[in-house]
Amino acid sequence: MIYFLIFLAIILAVLLYAGYYVFTSVFDNQFKARENNDPNFPDSEGDLMRPTARKLTEYQAPLIERFNQLPFKELEVISFDGLKLKGYLLEGNPKEVVICVHGYKSSMYWDYCDKIQIYQKRGSTVLCVNDRAHGNSEGRYLGFSELDRFDVSKWVDKINELYDNPKIYLHGVSMGGATVIHCADMKLKNVCGIIDDCGFNSILGISKALIEGMYHIPYFPVGYLAWFWSKLINNVDFNTSVGEECVKHTDIPILFIHGKEDHYVPCYMSENMYEACASPKELHLIDGCGHAAAFMCAEKEYTEAVNRLLDGKFK
Repeated sequence: MIYFLIFLAIILAVLLYAGYYVFTSVFDNQFKARENNDPNFPDSEGDLMRPTARKLTEYQAPLIERFNQLPFKELEVISFDGLKLKGYLLEGNPKEVVICVHGYKSSMYWDYCDKIQIYQKRGSTVLCVNDRAHGNSEGRYLGFSELDRFDVSKWVDKINELYDNPKIYLHGVSMGGATVIHCADMKLKNVCGIIDDCGFNSILGISKALIEGMYHIPYFPVGYLAWFWSKLINNVDFNTSVGEECVKHTDIPILFIHGKEDHYVPCYMSENMYEACASPKELHLIDGCGHAAAFMCAEKEYTEAVNRLLDGKFK
């Protein structure tokens, strides 16, 4: 009997460690993040970033130099849990402000060096934020959209302090897309539209997809143990914010954009959220497009859809 109990204890310890390893590899910022000088980043995710990863990096790399020359003004807010978060403001029309939220272990450089041209042509004011545990924003563990939605609410408050009754739009890519979708039912002051570029619906949903796609193992039990460590260490529950529920309870117009060949965040997540959305909406699914490459693959369609949203033409 004693040997059986020892065996069970060893199995439990191994499973707990496996769950902890998955949690840290996903949430801990000490694991590799995408810096603006890392041209090889997409390859590190292997097949999940196919088929446009390399092409996207080559497309964006020269745009980063131009992006870095823009006259950004550094801003700071304090998160609900005391972290200093940094954002960079490109001033334009004070009545039209776009808050840009980057993706998982990415940066504002990579995710908006191309898309910012939409807003420059419109003359919009643009705020590019560094997510918690990214860039020079504080924090060790990523919010993975759940904590980030409260950080975005702080940036919305900041914009409302700076400008008199502005129209605010939230634009998110990947994890940033999930973040802004999870803001949809928060009734944030003066938020008039949301652009969700390949965002996932929930942490539970994307963690299932990633564990099966990256580790090629069943979600049970390791996924649930990672959920346990996340709740214990980072106070993040995997199923608190669910995109389909958030968009059921909003009147904010939403633009959904997703590559049909996205192997990182499954395309069906945007389709399901679009179907559930109760507000004015559009869904654009881009042929031959992998993760976060929609602007590169369909610049005209992307730009026209964003302009329709900001011009109040969604039905």
